[in-house]
Amino acid sequence: TSGIWIGAKVGPQRELRLAASFYNTHYSPGNIPVIGQVPPSSVCSDPSWRGYYVQLSDPNLINGGTRYKSAGGRQYTFNYDSWASWPVQKGAPYVEVNGIPGYQPAWNGDRPGIGNGMTARPEELSFFVYMDYTNCTNNQHASELSLPGGTLPMGVEIQQINFMFNCFPLRDMYFVKYRIINKSSLNWDSTFITNVNDPDIGESVDDAIGCDSVRNMGFQYNFDNDDPDYGMNPPALGIRYLQSSVISTGNQNDTLRLPYDTLIGFKQNGLTAFNNFAGSGNECISDPDNAAFAFNYMRGLNGCGVPYINFVTGVPSSLRYNGNACLRTGWYDSIPGDYRGFMSSGPVTMNSGDTQIVVLSYMITRDGGNNFQNVCALQSLSDSALKYYYNDFRTCVPIGIEPISTEVPQKFELFQNYPNPFNPLTKIRFSIPAFVETTRRVVSLRIYDVLGKEIAVLVNQQLKPGIYEINWNAENIPSGVYFYSLITNEFTQTKKMVVLK
Repeated sequence: TSGIWIGAKVGPQRELRLAASFYNTHYSPGNIPVIGQVPPSSVCSDPSWRGYYVQLSDPNLINGGTRYKSAGGRQYTFNYDSWASWPVQKGAPYVEVNGIPGYQPAWNGDRPGIGNGMTARPEELSFFVYMDYTNCTNNQHASELSLPGGTLPMGVEIQQINFMFNCFPLRDMYFVKYRIINKSSLNWDSTFITNVNDPDIGESVDDAIGCDSVRNMGFQYNFDNDDPDYGMNPPALGIRYLQSSVISTGNQNDTLRLPYDTLIGFKQNGLTAFNNFAGSGNECISDPDNAAFAFNYMRGLNGCGVPYINFVTGVPSSLRYNGNACLRTGWYDSIPGDYRGFMSSGPVTMNSGDTQIVVLSYMITRDGGNNFQNVCALQSLSDSALKYYYNDFRTCVPIGIEPISTEVPQKFELFQNYPNPFNPLTKIRFSIPAFVETTRRVVSLRIYDVLGKEIAVLVNQQLKPGIYEINWNAENIPSGVYFYSLITNEFTQTKKMVVLK
């Protein structure tokens, strides 16, 4: 479970206001058509203010459709909208391809995008608009545990985009972009933008949390290496600010790098507070139910406004558990529990009409080998996320498995990659034969260096009989000889490939 909280001191009286979403929400679907005015009831009754969900890598889904995917022993249904229904008129961004003004969607033409001039082509993309005038009223926000209310609406409109890529190393993460707009007639001072989350790594009561202030990342991991749900080597989850709240410094030495621009005299706040509250306990450490307690958490204090003390240094810190959880050094979480995490960026001033853009990457991995080393693996994964984000994801080439023939093969076969040598892209084809005992089998396709070290896992899942092709991007791999292996219970075959840069 994850949500976004916005809190600020509003207007000349600096009145605390807060909008929140977690297990419940203050937000309603729709926009704020006129700055400073409560939306008319027609906005909240308009069914077109819904979420839109498109698939960008399968030409058969340009007009929408349904697909089924399996994970964890369950089957999930995905209903995609058509590209033509992408709500550009509601603020949904698109990539201009054909050079003709306006949105004319086509497979090799204009397509839904992630905005701000970025041309990345994710595999899947969704878009939502919501605001904090609950049910299009100016009523005081509701209060309940984990939904701190009691204030009037802020007048915030949020345009949210979720997107993901099916390529190495981004397939174990997804991205969320918030476009946060002050649609009130009042200025917001001391504004904090906060991600609040309750990940639950399998069993909920044996988790630990921490943050990496250098990487602007919060994370959660299993306190021991055996989880009742995941078993041995439970994964770790990380959330990183790829782009946080931005402030103007006026200092020409401050340079803010973004994928779509470079701004002089600006900088990012980054992760300014990392905090947590427990599912139970006194009001200073448990779920907040009012704005004052929540705003304290958002600033890196406990609910009662008392600073946390770093147990190692003995000084106050707004970044709780900012030691090295992987190496178990510094200030790290030493008590397992059921935790909710806060990641705040602020303060920032948002005048009426101002916009802030925040981008988060959600990542999960168990590549480290144990519960602590998985935190180290998160660090590496988050570095890749930032690198690709700054590069507009240009080198992210889909590695999705594509069945390329309806023919049912009679034998296993691993074909020579092509092109070979290559830089940096190549295709690998393999075949899975028909068999009697079941309709699917687990297939693994792995890359190794000359020392036998595993470089990448391209496939590790159940596949039906067929002929498949997969793309591999070796952009981050040095020149040299590598080996790729097709592995099942009954068959193993290895071939050589050459990366030449």
